[in-house]
Amino acid sequence: MHKQSQYRYLYTLLIIAAATVLTRLLLPHFMPANLVMIYLLGVVIVSTSYGRGPAILASVLSVCIFDFFCIPPYLTFAVNDSQYLLTFGVMLTTALVITKLTTTAREQAEVAIAKEHQTAILYSFSKALSDAQDLNVLCEIGKKHMTDLVGSPVEITVRDLDETPGHGATAQQSNKNAILLKGATRTIGEVHFPSGLLNCDQEKLATLDAFVSQLATACERDMLSRENEKARSQVKTEQLRSSLLSSISHDLRTPLATITGAASGIMESGSSVKLAECRELAGEIYNESRRLNRLVGNLLDMTRLESGALEINKEPQPVDEIIGSAISYYEDQLANRQIETDIPADLPMVLADAVLIQQLMINLLENAVKYTPSTSSLEFKARVEGEFIKIEIDDRGPGIPDEQKSQIFKKFVRATDKAHTTGAGLGLAICTSIVEAHNGSLGVSDREGGGSSFWFTLPVDKSALTQQEQTINTKTATAQEA
Repeated sequence: MHKQSQYRYLYTLLIIAAATVLTRLLLPHFMPANLVMIYLLGVVIVSTSYGRGPAILASVLSVCIFDFFCIPPYLTFAVNDSQYLLTFGVMLTTALVITKLTTTAREQAEVAIAKEHQTAILYSFSKALSDAQDLNVLCEIGKKHMTDLVGSPVEITVRDLDETPGHGATAQQSNKNAILLKGATRTIGEVHFPSGLLNCDQEKLATLDAFVSQLATACERDMLSRENEKARSQVKTEQLRSSLLSSISHDLRTPLATITGAASGIMESGSSVKLAECRELAGEIYNESRRLNRLVGNLLDMTRLESGALEINKEPQPVDEIIGSAISYYEDQLANRQIETDIPADLPMVLADAVLIQQLMINLLENAVKYTPSTSSLEFKARVEGEFIKIEIDDRGPGIPDEQKSQIFKKFVRATDKAHTTGAGLGLAICTSIVEAHNGSLGVSDREGGGSSFWFTLPVDKSALTQQEQTINTKTATAQEA
């Protein structure tokens, strides 16, 4: 017998003893039949407080002790008046009925409380699962809530194995101390109960089954999501590779033809070649070689970017140097243009990969040079917008039609201006990939007064921004002290 059970029966004996003392004190003043109510009150107290077993004991003891101490002849179970036998019978029957009713009500109340607790845990469990996205987080949520339910430690192991397709998410007991996590298409893992499930009744086991089923479904959903994302990435990479291979011959033909023609002209001229003509042809070879080198670099970097193979080295970069390097790259082509800049002196640095951002600026500037008049002006702007810096390249070209603004950043989409449609239309698509790799955004809008404004955003280097704010605060404090 458990210690708790011993205490319950001990308290029962004490209550009946107290009822007996009270009855003996009142016996000279009341008829014995009226004092039966004191014992019945004791039975009610025992049955509502300690359960069925102690209540039955209290009922039987009440009749016996009442006969022994309160009915003449005293201190014996003999009865002078046979009418008391009816009193004893009614007393015992009434006590047992009270025991039955009160213990049933008590048990039902306990069951209701237990169900309410299980329902609350199940609701909390479902809500937590719906908010979680990571497999490890899902398992931690399952361990916490199942431990609360069964009242003993729970361990969850997950295995990423392809199993025979099942028939819906179910929980199946693999042994007495473990339950399988079975999803719709695979067995995901097991829920282990080191202390066993001996203390779980059918209601609790049913709730536990619901817990395990929901956890299996959530884990399988997370696995399928990761697998689908991986498959989409592979498909996207294959599509990109195929598109690049199909377009590379067209995109490389122009600079190669120019280089070949210029070199052929120098060779065919022989000794009669003029220095000015040779210098001009050499310049064409140099420019087209640079273009070809940039094109090949863009193709390779875009492939690596979209396949996830390119490592991005993000470091603090000053915006004015990014813009300045792009302008220097196109120094000859910009000789007849007016270049304006609007960059605040206290502009914080951006967190970006220097090589990729330089390619981004060069591609955007090349696009502006290609599609705008050779004598039109260009303006470079930069400003802080929240946690990002917005950089703009404003031109005075023909502008972009509204129906093309959402299309020109896609691969192999070129402008409709036939005079400038060279290349395979990868420049802006490469810019999009670079900006997205930096968690920024890219777009184009109409410029007031005519032309287009190509813009992109890059994240602010928060460490440098914090240092800048500290410097400003220090200078302000110093000025105030002075």
